[in-house]
Amino acid sequence: MALVHELSWSASRARSFTACPRRYYYLYYLSWQGWGRSADPERRKAYLLKKMTRMPMLAGDIVHRAIAEYFARRDQGLPWSQEEATKWAVEQLRSGYRESRDGAWKASPAKSVRLAEHHYEEDRIDEGSGAAGDYGKRFVERITGCLGAFFEDPKLESARESQPGDWLACEDMSTFELFGTKVFAVPDFAYWDSERGSGERGTVRILDWKTGRPAEGDRFQLEIYAFYARDHWGVDPRSTTAADVYLLSGEVAEVQVTDEALESALGRIETSIGEMRAVHFDADASKGDPGDFPMVSEDRAGFECSGCNFRELCDRG
Repeated sequence: MALVHELSWSASRARSFTACPRRYYYLYYLSWQGWGRSADPERRKAYLLKKMTRMPMLAGDIVHRAIAEYFARRDQGLPWSQEEATKWAVEQLRSGYRESRDGAWKASPAKSVRLAEHHYEEDRIDEGSGAAGDYGKRFVERITGCLGAFFEDPKLESARESQPGDWLACEDMSTFELFGTKVFAVPDFAYWDSERGSGERGTVRILDWKTGRPAEGDRFQLEIYAFYARDHWGVDPRSTTAADVYLLSGEVAEVQVTDEALESALGRIETSIGEMRAVHFDADASKGDPGDFPMVSEDRAGFECSGCNFRELCDRG
């Protein structure tokens, strides 16, 4: 079945749209159809830039995959120790770095690692000065610390020891619909948190693993998962509990969904979808007008542009 361009929504797309509409245009419009080697050169370039990542995101993704692998192995009756998981994760980081540095990504951009640090020849990735070693060590330590928290933190014991029959989702991308628009959601881990000793299921608990510091919008993402729970599992959103698990600090920020929170979240989603729909166009038919998606304001450019994959397209990098 051929891919068809359509308007869809997620919390991450909404953040991109709000932070810099031009970046949102590159991500979801100009890069469309850029995956083919014979694609329009401008689309192809945007697509290749879109597929890049950065070391913080790579390390975070590896931690998520390691935790998902822990549950997958438990499901198969194959225990995975903290030491084994950490060793696997650190090698994934080093392998990804080598793929990027040595150009292996060129053969398969969608399946290999290409670091924006390498693309933009940033000083932090310079091997001659030793900066790259220090930079890489930072993320080895981050991975080690995050997985240490997952395996050792008593607050996560109920998740670690939950039974496969109680699991509802583990890094499963899926969609549901709100306001006539497809909404994407990827719960990191969701399960029935059984009442100990009762033999009965308790509440649905949704956990979002975080490998960095708390950010604005984290709670909003959890409220979206409550709508997902209603759509996919038939669970009253108010009977779910959701938490951001900040693995580095050990903080577990739990949200008990209320009617007021749901009403507020729905309002924000409806407004966001409306703003996106106002500038939406069919990227199958044209590349549109980038002028309809203004660049971030100059007073925020330093923050937003410094880590943006697309900054060369805006002549800001």
